[in-house]
Amino acid sequence: MEEVIILNLGFNKIQLLKGKNGYIQMDAGYGFNIKKYLKLLKKNGIKQDEIKLIIVNHAHADHTGGLKKLKEITNAKILVHEEDADYLRKVVSTEVAPRTFFTKFLIWTMPESFKNYDPIEPDIVIKDEYSLEEYGVKAKVIHTPGHTVGTISLITEKGTAFIGCCAQGFPLNLFPGFPAVAQDIDLVYSSWQRLIDEGVTEAFISHGKSISVPKMKKILKKRRKANV
Repeated sequence: MEEVIILNLGFNKIQLLKGKNGYIQMDAGYGFNIKKYLKLLKKNGIKQDEIKLIIVNHAHADHTGGLKKLKEITNAKILVHEEDADYLRKVVSTEVAPRTFFTKFLIWTMPESFKNYDPIEPDIVIKDEYSLEEYGVKAKVIHTPGHTVGTISLITEKGTAFIGCCAQGFPLNLFPGFPAVAQDIDLVYSSWQRLIDEGVTEAFISHGKSISVPKMKKILKKRRKANV
């Protein structure tokens, strides 16, 4: 497996993939986690200017809150899908669509300060796929909508993937397979199938426990049988 470093910020996990020319990072977390992020970088022996690219899984504030500050600190380029790009520019979080009582309550009680972030102009806006070979890794970014229309994932040729909230499930994974937050549940499952078809064998997510790839396959198989 490629060298992957996990920065655990508490609610969020940020993943770093090492390339020949530096690191590719998935998401930025909340703005108030910047100090913790910098401490974790130092703890892992990573210099700020070694972060070359920050990929925005989707434009929710828990993934974009620290984005502008991190760009200033690292000088990394920012990559986002075209469907979520304007949300970065206009400082408006794309629709948050809770699907469980717990996530509805969580979002309803969340302080407004958790929903804010500074506007930023992305450097790279993609539509479907984008090669990351210029960053020294044999990997690409693909469109995996469902959580939001513009959700994207990073996958390597060895099957390692950073999928953000594409397979988030219920908090603590009590009910794996049911997307707790999703604009389009059917699209979530279609994105799972695309990840499987692309050969993903290990998937890193942003919050809590993940659903394993074999579990994703099992759930998709049950859905297909139910729809016959």
